Amino acid sequence: MAKKNYFLQIFFIFLSLFSLFKLYDNSAGHDAWQYGEWLINYQYGFVRRGLVGEIIFLFSNLLENNIQIAFLIMISSVCILYYYFSYQLLKQIKFNFIHYFILFSPLFYFFFVVISKVGVKKEILLYLFYIIYLLNLSSKNYNLSNNWKYFLTYFLLLFNHEVAFFYLPYLILPLLFVIKKNNLRNFIFQIFFLGAGSLLIIIILYYNKGSLEHTLSICRSLGSYAPMKCDWWGPIYALSNDLFVNNENVPNLFFYLTGDFNTNISFAFYIFYSFIPIIIFLNFSYINFENLTINKNIFLYLCILTFLFSLPLFHMTEDWSRWFSIHIHLISFFIFYLYKNKLIYNNKSSKFRKIDDFLLGKKFKNYFMIILFIFATAFHHHHFFFKGVKLEFTYYKIFKKIENSF
Repeated sequence: MAKKNYFLQIFFIFLSLFSLFKLYDNSAGHDAWQYGEWLINYQYGFVRRGLVGEIIFLFSNLLENNIQIAFLIMISSVCILYYYFSYQLLKQIKFNFIHYFILFSPLFYFFFVVISKVGVKKEILLYLFYIIYLLNLSSKNYNLSNNWKYFLTYFLLLFNHEVAFFYLPYLILPLLFVIKKNNLRNFIFQIFFLGAGSLLIIIILYYNKGSLEHTLSICRSLGSYAPMKCDWWGPIYALSNDLFVNNENVPNLFFYLTGDFNTNISFAFYIFYSFIPIIIFLNFSYINFENLTINKNIFLYLCILTFLFSLPLFHMTEDWSRWFSIHIHLISFFIFYLYKNKLIYNNKSSKFRKIDDFLLGKKFKNYFMIILFIFATAFHHHHFFFKGVKLEFTYYKIFKKIENSF
């Protein structure tokens, strides 16, 4: 068992405190995007993305209809649980320099810290679900029949935000490491049920995607706690828009073809830069497939399919950094799951051991952590991809703000 990692404890305490501060700041300012997204409800009838908002609305009845306090209690609890279970997933792993690199990917835990307009979005529930799911698969008492309760929970996540559908293959990947040949028929039936049930829900959500009446009724139901510009800006207003029309009521079909050269290059660099920890991981890691039902080629094809499955999301919506961030989160959790269950190895090469000993040695470890922090925070890119959006150097931007304040 790995020694207690005090760095992880401090790391997740910091993230928890930052999240709580961010939630309070967004709710106090009635932010249209970061606060308003959570408040979509069913007060005009069933509509996509309304499940959590309806629960917040009903919970507020116990708090003298104070929706703001209900929001803070519920979403703060989600954040604390998310970081708590993140720690549970990682705490037994003996960390090497690759693990630290992954933690500090700009699109992982630091994504909403650096990109201030991202905030605590609804995908945090997907992350929390996935971590608990992986912990269940890691349990000594795991049984294939346990999957049903997680699949049903996943269906509920689709009513929270349909984006979870485009990351469905991530539920299948870890199962490939626990199923036995005599359970293949049951496994295939479960996957068919998961896929068919998810597709049916997406069809239902599409035909209940929202209307202007939903927007106006939801805004009225929130009263004085409604987000700023509720009826003409933000996620609640977006319910009244066509899927291929943005919040400014401008058609955005094939929006990604309008980007200029600088936009394309800067965004490609930002994504590549954020995936460097995963590239390092792939360079030094290997999986032992000897005792598994699948082989290396099947696993590789499924990994490629997992990314391809999400491509329609990139075609329909502009929040590309968010969609890549979700990939980074789920990939990283999956990698840590493999480490936790000793299904993946690094120490095969002397080159890896030399790098690990140097970076995590007593003389250099503190400098390594500083370098990682700079790596995670150096560049700043908006969470969306669109013409004219530029990659910025975070520290220069901070310096200019300080300079302009005097």
